[in-house]
Amino acid sequence: MERNHKFDNVKALLIFLVVFGHSLEYLYGVKGSYGAIRAAIYSFHMPAFVFISGYFARKSKRAVQEVVVKYLLTYMIFNTLFAVSPWNVDSPLNFLFPQLIYWYLLCLCFWRVAVGVFSNIRFVVPLSILFTFYIGTCPKADRFMSISRAVCFFSFFLIGYKFSLEWLKKIKKKHMAIALAFSIVVVLVLHYQKLIPVKMYEYIQSYSATKVSNVAGIEMRVVMIALALVMTFCLIGLMPSKEFFFTILGRNSLCIYLIHIFVIKALAQSKVLSFSSVFGNVSAAFVLSVIICYVLSLQVINAAYNRLADKLANALIVSKDLYISPT
Repeated sequence: MERNHKFDNVKALLIFLVVFGHSLEYLYGVKGSYGAIRAAIYSFHMPAFVFISGYFARKSKRAVQEVVVKYLLTYMIFNTLFAVSPWNVDSPLNFLFPQLIYWYLLCLCFWRVAVGVFSNIRFVVPLSILFTFYIGTCPKADRFMSISRAVCFFSFFLIGYKFSLEWLKKIKKKHMAIALAFSIVVVLVLHYQKLIPVKMYEYIQSYSATKVSNVAGIEMRVVMIALALVMTFCLIGLMPSKEFFFTILGRNSLCIYLIHIFVIKALAQSKVLSFSSVFGNVSAAFVLSVIICYVLSLQVINAAYNRLADKLANALIVSKDLYISPT
């Protein structure tokens, strides 16, 4: 399948925001201006990533078990590496409770299998959104196997799975740019007015754990989902389709995602990038994120990962005949 540079370019922006957001969070915290930047990033970057994963899942010709086994093995390896690393101070090794960022790999396995089962159900997207609202009322649906995120982000995966670029062709780019800018302003206003806690954008825990009522939590998720979809559609519509110098970041985004947290955590412990001003700290996080992204996007790193992951997956798979498709 010929790569679409539009989506690689979107992924390049998104993976940079992932690294930048984590750099700010673990180096400088989430209060004040750092929290506002984090809210702006978290309001759409992972919904957009999941959306694009769904879009490519529909176009993929690889067997479902091949994809699932590859990502499950990757999850187990990197979840273990981080759990035993000197930078893990949060939780012990437990495959049922993903370490920090590795929830995405576990959820991706679930979404990849589930989409073939659920995509033909009538009204599946609105039903999945309703379930997103409901699971927030369940205090026990949280970090265990990332069940909260698996359910909440599944609607974005489904919408991406059904998405076609034809949807955006009749919308003027000027209108998309205005909608994108307006959405970011709305997120910042909601943050500074303390109407949506930053933690809500992670979809990681129940409403009660976030200290909001069920009604308020559902209202927040209605706004959050609407904003995330608007920003995702606008980013895709506005992003050029040609290849740029940064396109490689999107093409090789997985290795950036897998490894960057080790670098950031190590630097956070060393405190070598601590400056006296917010501007200095944000600038340092920005430059650091650029360096991390470009180093980890090197073809030699990504080729080595793909070679190893494919060999391990092929050694475990008996048959590649299963292909779950809506058609």
